[in-house]
Amino acid sequence: MKLLITLTSMIFIFSLPLNAAVANTKHNLSITSTGTIKATAETEECVFCHIPHVTRPAGSPLWNRSMPVTDYIMYNSDYLKRMAYPTPTALGTQNDQPGTISRQCLSCHDGTIAVGAVYKLRQTYLNGSAISMSGVDIDGTLPLGTTLIGTDLTNHHPVGIEYDPNITLNFGSGIRTMELVAISAIDPASKIKLHTYSDGKSYVECTSCHNPHTENAKFLHVGTEASLGANIVKTCTTCHDKTGWTGSAHQLPPNSPSYTDPAVLTKYGTNKVGDLGCINCHIPHNNEQNTNYLTRQVQAQTCYQGAASSVSGAACHGVGGVKDIESVTNRNYKHPIGMSGTEGSGQHTNLDVLYGGDLTDPNGGLGLSWATNKHAVCMDCHNPHQAKPGTHVADGSWYAAPGTSTNAVSNVLTGVTGVEPTWPASWTQPTVFTTLESSTKEYQICLKCHSYWGVGASADSATGYVSLSGTILTDVAWEMNINNKSGHPVIIKQSLRTGSYAPQSLDPSQLLSPWTENPGESTMYCSDCHGSDAEMGGDAKGPHGSDLKYLLKGDNNFWPTKADGITLYTMDDIGNVGDTGNFCKNCHDISVPHTLWVNKMAGRGFRCVECHVAVPHGSPVSRLLGYDTFPAPYNYTDANAPAGWLTMSGYRKNLIVDERDAWAPNSGSCNGGRCHSNDYSADGAYDVSPNM
Repeated sequence: MKLLITLTSMIFIFSLPLNAAVANTKHNLSITSTGTIKATAETEECVFCHIPHVTRPAGSPLWNRSMPVTDYIMYNSDYLKRMAYPTPTALGTQNDQPGTISRQCLSCHDGTIAVGAVYKLRQTYLNGSAISMSGVDIDGTLPLGTTLIGTDLTNHHPVGIEYDPNITLNFGSGIRTMELVAISAIDPASKIKLHTYSDGKSYVECTSCHNPHTENAKFLHVGTEASLGANIVKTCTTCHDKTGWTGSAHQLPPNSPSYTDPAVLTKYGTNKVGDLGCINCHIPHNNEQNTNYLTRQVQAQTCYQGAASSVSGAACHGVGGVKDIESVTNRNYKHPIGMSGTEGSGQHTNLDVLYGGDLTDPNGGLGLSWATNKHAVCMDCHNPHQAKPGTHVADGSWYAAPGTSTNAVSNVLTGVTGVEPTWPASWTQPTVFTTLESSTKEYQICLKCHSYWGVGASADSATGYVSLSGTILTDVAWEMNINNKSGHPVIIKQSLRTGSYAPQSLDPSQLLSPWTENPGESTMYCSDCHGSDAEMGGDAKGPHGSDLKYLLKGDNNFWPTKADGITLYTMDDIGNVGDTGNFCKNCHDISVPHTLWVNKMAGRGFRCVECHVAVPHGSPVSRLLGYDTFPAPYNYTDANAPAGWLTMSGYRKNLIVDERDAWAPNSGSCNGGRCHSNDYSADGAYDVSPNM
């Protein structure tokens, strides 16, 4: 008798704090509840889950509900597959199996068992009947809403999943970790719980994050922060240690922007982007869009809208946002950011950079091949967990200050995957690449797509793909090959261009600021030429979109035709007369040396594309010149020259530097002169044109 009294007292004492806590929450399903889902007569609170005697064999502690027998559709992702991370195929049905605890929670929340369907009510076995409830569906189950999880768990944070921070993936360069906090380092004050079963491993379950007995909002273990939003962030970051997150633009956004959508403040207790952190972009439960990685919307829309109900109430990257990208991507020429279908949102998968060229993911995931998965979304070029404010160009400038230009990634591109080619012979397609866990050069990000890694094998650099605006796309790595005779110094500075010969760099007189300082010894960015047409007017920097063809930027915006899209630039446009919109004039003083060739070029109306390739990334011929044997688009074609405008058949630097005035002044054609025929060899052969 004394033992019985003692046990009863212990149970009573043990249950007091739990009962007191549950009483004020939605888990109080008795008639005393202040919620909408509650019993019509039952006054006991704990009985909906627990019974002190004759408990159910599966479920603990002292479980009083049937365990659902549902076959759940489990969470998975390309990221987990590519990291070879062990993912569950089902939730356990027996005690001491991974997922059993989560199955207990799902006995109400998956909608297959009535809320009032308990095993025993005091001394009475219900035998299939249920406690009468109000606020439930006609079958007694939870109604549609945020608390109904259902049997498809793909749009919820994974449960019954192993927690293993030690899994890593070797890139060609760098190592990717799971970015999870070491078990020994998990903050005990957070009360986050990992569960250990008979296999001795640690697992994440519903009760890792939630305590069904606590009065904290959303039943989170973490309840010490100033708002629900901050509590969710603390919950996430207790386990997820995202590289570079601290101090990033999304963890600590400049000027503390806030949502204007009142629903954000109502739901999370704060409307500040910095306070909301992870929850700006991700939602741990009932991701109604069913997108990858629990993002709120399809990828670009997540960046535009954040946690707001619409873009108009957000403080993110949509129209009117603090850094409006959406408006720019709605212009005539753009990366297809935000588009639906085969070129836009939903196509990007994490770590797809590993599978380019002729490689395919053995797990069946999508790679970067344009033939099967052509796309461009925000996360292809930005790492939202690591990006920091600032580019290599100051506000109000097109380019970096004189003498400071490099090709190193700027803050906004921190932590983005990329590829680095192994450079083959001149004017040959690079087909061997090293994948980079974190790019160090801007071009490594661009070449993920604009090379063999994205476009696949090509007969020549013209890939056969056409942009949304109708322009022919080319293999930029092929064009930028450091073994080519010429190319803009994006990959390597001109003095180190292995395919070139003296004089490798231009004379300062041929350049304009900021490029006049130490020419040949600096590099530049892809984004020095390609970007928004209004970067000086407040647009976000970078090649998101433009109303100008080829996304050309700068004070001069057109090449190789003038603004009408028809008239070609000629030598008559040199200097301060004629049309000033020639794109080359942003960086080059093209009066040098062209006007020095007095009797051959100035005033004679020669078109730029009669000598220079129309795609000025690089050429197998010096000084971005081209031969009449070159194919389109390098050999520019139009109605007046359907076979192409290029006229030269041979060229070599410095053959005629001191003999300009000796040229026959009345020669009406370039062909036959010392520069443009291939019969002159006094100082060596003309530049060879391989594979053209």
